[in-house]
Amino acid sequence: MMQEAKDVDPDLYDSASIDFTADSTTVGDLTPTHSVSMADEFEDYLDSSLSDDITSAPWPGNTYIIRDPDSRQQVTLVRGQLRLARHLGNQGGYHWECIEKDGWLGFRSPSDHLHIGHDNRRNFIATAKDHRPWEYFNTRAHPKGGHILLVVHGWQQWKMTIAKDGHSLIETLDEGTAWEFKKV
Repeated sequence: MMQEAKDVDPDLYDSASIDFTADSTTVGDLTPTHSVSMADEFEDYLDSSLSDDITSAPWPGNTYIIRDPDSRQQVTLVRGQLRLARHLGNQGGYHWECIEKDGWLGFRSPSDHLHIGHDNRRNFIATAKDHRPWEYFNTRAHPKGGHILLVVHGWQQWKMTIAKDGHSLIETLDEGTAWEFKKV
């Protein structure tokens, strides 16, 4: 791409790539003096877009990003697997519609209509097309912020938390994770 020399800001480019004394009115390819990685852009996205209204209580009819405040990872559907993942840009898989059936909340992916649910091995998955008891949730506000996600397990309510691997989502009777819900 050719540019006229008079339009070039010398503070933005490596001076070795531009000859400002040449008789020609054009210069070759311009080399920026710095670069920004995609990771930096995603960190900025997470810092700016999730800073307002971060502790929204999930409510039917709204769509949310569900995020762990400690790891800053989001509940994401990645190649058919429900897991925590860093922001993946426009690839999706991290928006969840909050729905309601018979007083129970549910979280459904708007792209493929799969619901977050749990299996009989204490794992959270997203494979069901219908909102049935295995996909029923309650929430409880956490005193330090965020909301605990609870599922019915027999006569008990178990909490969604992060497995030791840092990515898988499992059921626990212990404390659970206080999730942040960012309305989108």
